[in-house]
This record gives sequence, C-alpha cells and structure tokens, in this order.
Amino acid sequence: MTLPRTDAADRPADADTAGRTPAHLLRVSDFDPMALAAVLDLAARMKREPLAWQHSLRGAAVGCSFEKPSTRTRVSLAVAAHRLGMTTVMLNKEEMQLGHGETWEDTVRVLSSYLDALTLRTFEHGTVERLAGIATVPVVNTLSNDHHPCQSLADLLALTEHFGTPAGLRAAFIGDGRSNTCNSFLEACAGVGMHLTIAAPPGYETDRDLVAAARRTMQRTGGSVEFTTDPVAAVRQADAVYAEVWVPMDRPQERAERVRRFADYRVDGALLAQAGADTVVLHCLPAVRGEEITSDVLDGPQSLVWRQAANRLPTAQAVLHTLIAGGGG
Repeated sequence: MTLPRTDAADRPADADTAGRTPAHLLRVSDFDPMALAAVLDLAARMKREPLAWQHSLRGAAVGCSFEKPSTRTRVSLAVAAHRLGMTTVMLNKEEMQLGHGETWEDTVRVLSSYLDALTLRTFEHGTVERLAGIATVPVVNTLSNDHHPCQSLADLLALTEHFGTPAGLRAAFIGDGRSNTCNSFLEACAGVGMHLTIAAPPGYETDRDLVAAARRTMQRTGGSVEFTTDPVAAVRQADAVYAEVWVPMDRPQERAERVRRFADYRVDGALLAQAGADTVVLHCLPAVRGEEITSDVLDGPQSLVWRQAANRLPTAQAVLHTLIAGGGG
C-alpha cells in the first residue's frame, strides 16, 4: 500500500509513537496512518498466503460476543482465528451468567484471564469503550451503533487491490451520514488520504466532532471531506460510490420515515451513469435489493461488493494477529 507523504515539518507532536500497535480496535482511528497501512499490508499478505501464519498464535483463544445478528463477521472471525492456530469461543449472553444478572464488567475481568482477545458486536459504542477500559487483553469492536471498523478495513483492502492505492481516490457515500458504516469509512478515508463526499438528507448529517477529528488527520494525509444533500453532485468524478441500508438494525421503528427520506438516495443505474465508467460500487452488506441499491448495480461489472465481503476474512486475520502478536510476524 502506498502511504500519503508527510513532511517532517508536518509531523504531529507524538510522531515518535506513529505506527505503534494500539491496545484495542474500537474505531478505525485507533490505527494511525502508519499502523493502518501496516495492517492493510499484512491483510494483503495473508490473503495471498492464508495458511502461512497457522502456527503464529497456536494455543491462543479469542472470545466472540454477538448481541446483534451476524453472518460475515461471525464466520470471518472464526476462520481467521483458525488460520492463526487460535481457538474461537462463541459467547452467548443467554448461556452465560450475563443472562442471570452478572455484569459485563465482572465477566470481562474473568475472561481476560482465559482469553487472548475479546470481540464484541453490540449496540451502544460506550459498551465497547467501557469494557476496553477493564479488559487486560485486546478488545475488537466488530460493530457498534457508532462504528464498524472491521468493515472499513475490508473496504480499504478492496480499493487498494482495484486501484493500486487508496491515496487520492475520490469516494461518495450515499445515504445516512451518521451511520456506523459512514463514520468508520470517513475515518478510513482520513487515514489513507482519500477525498470523501457524503450525500445525506437534512437531519442525517455526520457528527461534527468526528468530522473535525477526521479533518485534522486529513491535514497530514492529504485527504478531504465535503457534504451535500445532492447524490448526483456527490457521485460526479467519484472513483467509488458507497451505498448502505437505509434502516439500521437498532432502528426498525424508523423504517417508514427513513424509506421516505432516503427515496432519492438509491444507488441505481441512473445515479451510477452520472459517475465515470470506471467508478466502482461499494456496499457493506446485507443489502435490501431495490431499496438502497438495485440488483443490476449490486451484481454488475462495477461492483466491488463481493470483494469487500471476501476481504472481511484476511483483514480479521490481520487485526487479530496485529493486536495479539504486535506486528506482521
């Protein structure tokens, strides 16, 4: 992966810590630009040689908790752990004392003495932050209401494979500007120096503090972020167009309102025609075909969606290895 250049004069005050492995992965920005490049490089190597690390974490164990439904995350984590020689322990709240009154805090203190890492797919982002503050092993946020970092790593790997480098690419995110996928993709774009335009209807704007932090990173990496309510304007000159479900898992009661508000934010052939012929389409899946994206686009020649999904495996493998072993190995 090609890193955006950072002149010595532009290096932040904590430049000596650049590239260090974070204790946890709760959001994409936990990886600084150098560390982000390193984990993506490792993921690319692991995709080419998936079994080359099968003894690197032999005897280690990862606990995986899922409070939301999961397909790609559940399977990719289990296979990734297997390819590292790890044991996967699926943690079902109803089968644990968590379902009978024990707190997560007490549970995590004990699990930290059994496991080498803990992954959590949950609702409130504060939950993963709180547990990371207690755990003595790495915690991986595999999805919360505010962030979806593992998906964004797979997105970046797919873009790198297709374009050679993500640095300097122009992307358009169409839909809910405050969704967990959008938040993480914004941080991902900041980390690699991409130019992102977010097209969202009024009332669905990205959090100001998150945008401000992303822009500070973009000053170092050369990226940028802009906002519009016009999806057509957003996709013009875009190298990649990102679609996402209109109704998140935690807000089913908002379906009628969201379908009405997002009706003009469908990624279909007409919208894609406003972009370049070489523009690719992204989606984190699962997709509601005919709603936020049409089948002809999802299955069409410009779709990178299935590569994104496939890349959930090597990126999960790279994240586990990096956080537990502390590097590429």
